[in-house]
Amino acid sequence: MVPARLESSRLPGKALIDLMGLPMVVHTCKRAQLSRKLQEVYLVTDNDLIKQAGEQNGIRVIMTGRYHQTGSDRLAEACDSVECDIVVNIQGDEPLVNPEHIDAIVTPLLEDRSLQIAVGVTPFTKKQSSSDIKAVLDLEDNIMYCSRTDLPSDCRTPITEMLKMCFIVPFRKEFLKQYAAWPPTPLEIIEYNEYLRVLEHGVKLRAVRVENARISVDTPADLEEVRRLMQDDVIRHQYR
Repeated sequence: MVPARLESSRLPGKALIDLMGLPMVVHTCKRAQLSRKLQEVYLVTDNDLIKQAGEQNGIRVIMTGRYHQTGSDRLAEACDSVECDIVVNIQGDEPLVNPEHIDAIVTPLLEDRSLQIAVGVTPFTKKQSSSDIKAVLDLEDNIMYCSRTDLPSDCRTPITEMLKMCFIVPFRKEFLKQYAAWPPTPLEIIEYNEYLRVLEHGVKLRAVRVENARISVDTPADLEEVRRLMQDDVIRHQYR
């Protein structure tokens, strides 16, 4: 499921911004359809213009209420109308998402029924980038903490590479509904990071390392970088 809304404080209307002839969110959905492990792909929105863009490009759409605070909350409503075991949250502002990364990040939940949720992480070197959420892991590759500040601290030891979260997030359906029923937690509110709600409730969040995950689009600068990267992107030729 690809949640998308039209309102964006830093980049208004970004879901429908044109990238090489297609709205941004349509690129995300089309690339998700190339995954080998997803059985269905749905665009989930509360906006009629986004719905129209999806349907015009052959994408199934589920409409939800307008009151949701996070994409995961939106998917918790949407999954009521779909029979499934696992719901994968793929953010709509990831127009360069790699289908192979989706498959890799879903795999732990397919292989270990005790896991409730996973997320991708990728090597990252840009410092002081508040639009990117960085993570530190325990020895079993579960996320210990994630923040918009740089992690781990380099005040004593030089850090040349961090891990950035890339938001392909598979949930077990029942856990997604439980998660959405919990109120926002203190650190989630402070950090403006919905996945801290998982950690604050003591649930393991498995990290799956992927290489060369591309950026999401949060700012005008991100948009220009994505336009440049898409010029040489080979995956788009599979759906264009």
